[in-house]
Amino acid sequence: MTAPDPAARSRFRNVVNEADVPQEAWKHEKGDVSVLSREMAIAVGARDLGYCVVTLEPGKTSCPYHFHHSEEELFVVLEGRGMLRQGDESGAEEEVEVTAGDFIAFPPGTGIAHRFRNHSDAPLRYLAVSNRLPHDVCEYPDSDKILVRGPRRRMLRRTPTLEYFDGEA
Repeated sequence: MTAPDPAARSRFRNVVNEADVPQEAWKHEKGDVSVLSREMAIAVGARDLGYCVVTLEPGKTSCPYHFHHSEEELFVVLEGRGMLRQGDESGAEEEVEVTAGDFIAFPPGTGIAHRFRNHSDAPLRYLAVSNRLPHDVCEYPDSDKILVRGPRRRMLRRTPTLEYFDGEA
């Protein structure tokens, strides 16, 4: 994506209006559009933080239920309302309604899985912020997957769990 021309506002790239950043569709594997996103961090030239404005249409979910080992995430609800599904590794889980003005934090390593669902009849808009890390492990409890992000991305199953010397001579 190319950043918008900031000439009208500033000689620097650090001031960009959300309306000037094109919306991108995040598509589900089946081809369905689930989320619309404006990649604000790219537009303003951010280096260490990623942030985007997300629009979640009625009846849609944000992403697969997941948690990160190293990446920290923050969500700020800008308008609308939705349901936040969250739970920990013990199996405790809850759904909480979130509305405009809510700040939701997921510090790294807490094991709190999360996903948003728009249960209302109007769009849910939120700001998603995270630190950009070249390496992370992300777990997906519903599908028993693990994403290992590094020089190469690997999507693996969490089970069966192996012992340290399994398969070694």
